[in-house]
Amino acid sequence: MSTGERSEARRRAVAVGPGVCHALGLTMLVITEWVRADLKDATSMASHGYLKGMIEFAGSLADTDWYKPAVDLYDNVSFGEPRAALWAAVIMALVVRLNRYGPPEAQQLLSWVTAGYCLLATLALLPYLAAPGVGVILVLALCGGVVNVATR
Repeated sequence: MSTGERSEARRRAVAVGPGVCHALGLTMLVITEWVRADLKDATSMASHGYLKGMIEFAGSLADTDWYKPAVDLYDNVSFGEPRAALWAAVIMALVVRLNRYGPPEAQQLLSWVTAGYCLLATLALLPYLAAPGVGVILVLALCGGVVNVATR
């Protein structure tokens, strides 16, 4: 296999492998920012019907053995700034996907690191999926499309 073929194979691995995690991270970013903006303008939290679903979902997740450690790990890995860290991970993932001519090894490493963080964020922020309800499928499809378009 020539050097050019190896580089192309690495690019395809970056394009296909962690793309699902990047799409999930972008989905969680969109949903959490939407909820944040919606609640910022709220006069009464009781007027938002999706909050009850989020609280119930968080309560059911709290009864599992894996959710609390995932949230704790997410908080520790993000150095107390989970919102900024998720923004950084998603933007870095999109930049790596858009950069066709970057060094393949570095891009692959960055892609997998951001994919891991996006997956961890998705697990920790699962209760937010109750906010859009069935609309989460549309948000995920749109985010998957953005990730796919960003992939060279």
